[in-house]
Amino acid sequence: MLCICSLLLIDPVLCVLLASSGNLNQTKASSEKGNEKSEIAKLPKIGEVVTTERALELCVHYDLNYLAERIEDNPDHFKEWEFDGCSMTPTEVVSKIIKVPSLAEICLRHDLGYAYGDPGNEEERLMVDRQFQSELLNAGASEYVAKTMFNAVREGGKEKYCLPFSWSFARVEPCTRGSGYRLKK
Repeated sequence: MLCICSLLLIDPVLCVLLASSGNLNQTKASSEKGNEKSEIAKLPKIGEVVTTERALELCVHYDLNYLAERIEDNPDHFKEWEFDGCSMTPTEVVSKIIKVPSLAEICLRHDLGYAYGDPGNEEERLMVDRQFQSELLNAGASEYVAKTMFNAVREGGKEKYCLPFSWSFARVEPCTRGSGYRLKK
């Protein structure tokens, strides 16, 4: 799931978020399409288990068609997972501090990208992380906060760590710390 920061970075990141909260871009940058979609889907709550079937629905809802196809093609390659908001952070508190009310939803979309990401595909992972950064900016986060959160997921979400929020975390295959997922041929 989305890792805002590694264990070593959690305090500095929260300090950065607290310190920069007064200088944030206060724009309300939600598209009509985004608002309409938010009303249509019932999002999982923090702590709720996301089954593969539910993840497929969410991927279709958010137009993450490449992920939906991946799930549909090989549903037995994936396991359920627990949505934890923005991993390793008190998501609701951070949302208020950085003045991004849609933070949990932004983190959910990022989590879907990470959960069903193609193991070993750093290009896809970078695309997912850049989208995350862009969504933060569009939702009103300052450039500094968005860049800090981007850097945190780039470091903390590496597949080789095999953490519950690392790249491809919804895979059934075993993950070996240091090398990542070993896919069956």
